[in-house]
Amino acid sequence: MARANGEGTIYKRNDGVWLGQITIGTDPQTGKQRRKTFSGKTRDKVSAKMLEARHDLMKGNYQEPSKINVGEWLDEWIEGRKHSIAYSTYRNYKGMIKNHLKPTVGNIKISKLTARKVQKVVREKLENGNTKGKGGLSTRTVKYIYQTLHAALGQAVKERIISINICEAVEIPSKQQEKKLHTWNKKEIKKFLDTALKEGRFYEVYFLALNTGMRKGELLGLKWEDVNLEKRKLTVTRQLAAGENGLHFKKVKTNSGNRVIPLTLQLVTFLKKLRTKQKENQLALGEIYQDSNLVLCRDNGKYIYPRALTRDFKPLIEKTDIPEIRFHDLRHTFATQFLEAGGNIKTLQQILGHSSISVTMDTYSHVNDEMLNLAAEKMEVMFNEASSSK
Repeated sequence: MARANGEGTIYKRNDGVWLGQITIGTDPQTGKQRRKTFSGKTRDKVSAKMLEARHDLMKGNYQEPSKINVGEWLDEWIEGRKHSIAYSTYRNYKGMIKNHLKPTVGNIKISKLTARKVQKVVREKLENGNTKGKGGLSTRTVKYIYQTLHAALGQAVKERIISINICEAVEIPSKQQEKKLHTWNKKEIKKFLDTALKEGRFYEVYFLALNTGMRKGELLGLKWEDVNLEKRKLTVTRQLAAGENGLHFKKVKTNSGNRVIPLTLQLVTFLKKLRTKQKENQLALGEIYQDSNLVLCRDNGKYIYPRALTRDFKPLIEKTDIPEIRFHDLRHTFATQFLEAGGNIKTLQQILGHSSISVTMDTYSHVNDEMLNLAAEKMEVMFNEASSSK
């Protein structure tokens, strides 16, 4: 008489190892029963494993261990998401998988991966995970590695490839190392812009970046239709972004990223001169000129390649003999200067396109401290001035 699913036997081998078998189903092709074997040093341990499997069978939750390894699943998972996420996000995930996850856990069967193994990877990456040199990776990067694996295993659970996401049991650093912002002061800004005007190729880009706080992609995607010189404002709606098939224009990521930035009189004058210069180039080049209606473009009207901008930026700093910063730090420089000039933190949040004011306050806490100190000085004399007026 055939056993029902979940029935089993336990016996001891000659070498002292205990074995137990239960029926887990029927092979649809042959009609024969499929059996699962459990092993252990004692009868009780084998019995406990069989009891757990029987319980899962009764609830319909039993899953046979998958033979696919972690690396194979990561590749399958990210390719499956390729067309549902931004290309830059896809590329970042690919980098985490290629450089950090596949070399460490890629060859492990996905059903055999343990929380303890992932915890070890987290620790090693923090201590000595830099692939380009000595030292550990930043807390932020390690969290990104963890989040990549967590997301991939989460999908594996949904597809019943594994029963649990072991990343849930992994402890990741909760305190992110404080990241010091690198910015320029007014004197350094002037020195850089003077050098860029004389020797650089993209002075207009740098000037607009330092006066609006816009991101690189937003600057390169800005069109004249987004600029209202009469009302002295510009609207950020798109960005120039990298895609699988090259550069393309796309909408900004979030509602907060879609924003209005006020223009100073100096910026209005600057933009009027820039527009005149572009019209002169168009007349001079004729049919060669490709009018994309871009505010920031090459002399022939085509968009500026982000990499060309990067290649121009660093040598200019070296020529200027000022502290080296990244292009993105021009955004931080604008924000710092805005706050130090007495600008409102809520207004800055809107100009930068941050999703919440807490992001702005956390990012520019060093400036906030200086503003608080200045406020304290004003409060110190506030009542003295009131009493002296009597």
